[in-house]
Amino acid sequence: APAPVKKPQPSFSFFSKPAPKKAAPAPVKVPAPKPAPAKKAGVSFFGGAAKAKAPPAPVKAAPAPAPAKKAGFNFGGTVSLKKAAPKTAAKAAASAQEDIPVLKRFVQNKDGSLTGYVSNSKNFRNNELITTSPVRRGAKKGMTVQTGSGSRYRLE
Repeated sequence: APAPVKKPQPSFSFFSKPAPKKAAPAPVKVPAPKPAPAKKAGVSFFGGAAKAKAPPAPVKAAPAPAPAKKAGFNFGGTVSLKKAAPKTAAKAAASAQEDIPVLKRFVQNKDGSLTGYVSNSKNFRNNELITTSPVRRGAKKGMTVQTGSGSRYRLE
């Protein structure tokens, strides 16, 4: 028995009928420009007799320039399109640790929260006594913990 032929399924359209598929268009030949017929000398309101013009030379299309990189939105100042130099792993780790608040002289409470003196925080003054939301049990010095609310602290 011959194999069943799969029919193409019509695609959904909000318009009445889908456009029929067209074959690839054949290259269009552009006829060579014909010389313009000689014009009769006419009357000029701006002086002098009309002069015969030489037909314009055919113009070759220049290749399209590559699209330029666009800079992002800027409120002013200078813009550099150079990529930033990649950070080394050591610098990235050091800067990441500098951004994390430090919790000193901490104790872990029965509910899993930590109470201690915070420093390097954008939300609290240095050496302010705080209690965090719960973290995993067994928090020790040298660890970086994340609280239930998503805050991170380096424990010292």
